[in-house]
Amino acid sequence: MKRYLILFITFSVSLLRAQEIKKEIEVKQATVFLQGAKVFGSTNVSLQKGRNKVRIINLPNNLDENTYKINLEKSTTLLSITPQSNFLKTEDLSEGEKKLDDERKKLQKQVNLLNIQIKNLTGEQNIINDNLKVSTNDKSTPQEQLIKLTEFYRKRMLEIDNQVFILNEQKAVLDEGIAKINKQYAEEQTHKNTNRKELILEILADRETNLNLGVSYIVSDAGWIPSYDLRAESVKKPLEMVYKGKIYQKTGQDWKNVKLFVSTYRPSYNQDRPILSPLYVAEYTPYNERAETANYSLKAATKEVNSYQIRQDAAISQSQIPVATVSDSQMNVIYELNYEQTIVSQEKEQYVILDKKQIDATYKYHTVPKLNNQVFLMAFIKNWQNLNLISGEANIYFEDNYIGKTNITSHYVKDEFPISLGVDERITVKRIKLEDKTSQKNFNTNKWETESFQIIIRNNTKENIELEILDQLPISENSKIQVKALEIGNGSLDGKTGSILWTRNIGSGSSDKINFSYEVKYPKDMQIQYYSR
Repeated sequence: MKRYLILFITFSVSLLRAQEIKKEIEVKQATVFLQGAKVFGSTNVSLQKGRNKVRIINLPNNLDENTYKINLEKSTTLLSITPQSNFLKTEDLSEGEKKLDDERKKLQKQVNLLNIQIKNLTGEQNIINDNLKVSTNDKSTPQEQLIKLTEFYRKRMLEIDNQVFILNEQKAVLDEGIAKINKQYAEEQTHKNTNRKELILEILADRETNLNLGVSYIVSDAGWIPSYDLRAESVKKPLEMVYKGKIYQKTGQDWKNVKLFVSTYRPSYNQDRPILSPLYVAEYTPYNERAETANYSLKAATKEVNSYQIRQDAAISQSQIPVATVSDSQMNVIYELNYEQTIVSQEKEQYVILDKKQIDATYKYHTVPKLNNQVFLMAFIKNWQNLNLISGEANIYFEDNYIGKTNITSHYVKDEFPISLGVDERITVKRIKLEDKTSQKNFNTNKWETESFQIIIRNNTKENIELEILDQLPISENSKIQVKALEIGNGSLDGKTGSILWTRNIGSGSSDKINFSYEVKYPKDMQIQYYSR
């Protein structure tokens, strides 16, 4: 009877142990946000009737444990979830790592042997130098001893130096080979799953069943960066925009042939609404060092914000190409890639094409000769708000030539979005100050100064062009200083900014000139200066 009882207990214990199942999920789907990603994976599990313990291994180390979601079938119930890290896990070398490690050991052995030879030769040189003297017991004359000693020293030292030189050259070649192996070994490590995060699930099954177990979670070390290619074949054709996503993921888990979604959503860990604190007013103190410091910091911060905004404000009939399916919700835009993607875990970004569109654009040339004599070809895009653009960097191509980079900002508020397509060297502009027309008058208590300029344009292209020329008059911030425009041709003057805009249609091979002048009146005893801010 005892024998059967022992067998039963042994069988029961072994049965309980067998119910813990280790599984590694296979990533099936990923939704990449601007910062972070939601990953879904699954695995097949055979469950026994009753309680089962399933250990999901090799999950990403940087996943958010608050975002686990487990998908089960109707005949099963999830009893508990226990996340943990397995610090006792040992990493086995891959076949590639073993091969590289063996080759590195082989080369290192050769380097060690060369170091031994170099050490022995160097030691021999030291012994010779330490014992370099003429023996008093030698019956030869000192001169004969010195000649023999010199010949020996020269011959042996030369032999040693030659051997050490050759050995060092051989060692340098081996060291270079080891460095290359180390670099390749590090590359192999970047693709290796070194994750130690695990998830222990306790599942209650109504009956024996084969379960397709799904696990989803959010990781922080993944995301994407918007990027664009803007291509214009000529000023008579639409602008092509290729919308790309630079996707990165360093989760330690390769996403192989997954269904990929790219979302413009940026998850926020602070979902609390802002609370407005009371605003107090007190008597002003003429000098307060702390307040002055705070005021300075506020000005510096405001200046930085304004600088950033200036940098940001520095482009569509649409022809859809089936690269991705676009769905637009109230809070974000999601691009569903129509083909399975493989995004490996590594430091480098990987590009995916999100969209391609043909955009109707108006092309104009633009120049500001006061600052730069170059003429820029500009493309102006209407209704750009309908393109679902996110701020990002854009590569510009014109007539199959790479022009450079620009920034696209989703915060642009004007009706037309301007994109610079680069400089056209065939159009020349020159701004000349007409010294002979500059004069200074002194009458009673006031002075008058007159500034005159001429802008010369030549179109050396084979096409007629429309060119915008921008210049300016100074703006007075002192009621005693008065600025008056004398001549601006048919230019449009903005009284608030002082800018003058001319639009010229210039034929192929033709030239044009623009003359403008202004007068500044101020008190005789005042000195004036011009400045920008």
